[in-house]
Amino acid sequence: MKRSVAALAWIVFCGALALAQKGKADPDYYPMGYSGDTWTGEVIAVDNSLRTLTLTFADAGGKNLLTFVASIPDAPYEWRRDGRNFRVVDFPYNKEAKYQVFKYVGPGDAASILPGGRADSGMERRPSPPDKNVISELAEFMGRRITVYYTSRERTVNGNKEKYNDVWRIRILPGKKK
Repeated sequence: MKRSVAALAWIVFCGALALAQKGKADPDYYPMGYSGDTWTGEVIAVDNSLRTLTLTFADAGGKNLLTFVASIPDAPYEWRRDGRNFRVVDFPYNKEAKYQVFKYVGPGDAASILPGGRADSGMERRPSPPDKNVISELAEFMGRRITVYYTSRERTVNGNKEKYNDVWRIRILPGKKK
């Protein structure tokens, strides 16, 4: 009986972690320099002129509503599958480079194995997406649950420095909120 209660508590705990809004990226191939920051939530607003998605997340009690503004690059994209086989939209991490360099980041165990039993260095070089693939309408994300992979950056706008969350990957989570 005690084991059943402990197992149920563990399942609830893991389920809550799966829905958490701010997190770290799963083991997969990531661009050199990416810190691993992610944010998961439902898209409640889009702004095509500013190229932003506003995500929201309510805690388990529904008391704390958290929001996150993600800046979508005005850069080419490509559809891919990530290490967990989710559909993702990838933008170039280095927008000026012809090729993007990715390194496998595992779970941190000493015995981490590359996916597919690869025996190489865990590095990949991928061509940047073609220039014609640019998302001009962000409304298709409205109401969806997504995870954005971002890097906090700073830029100067009208002489003032501002921080923003530069997205390089969007993971599309199953189902659309009704």
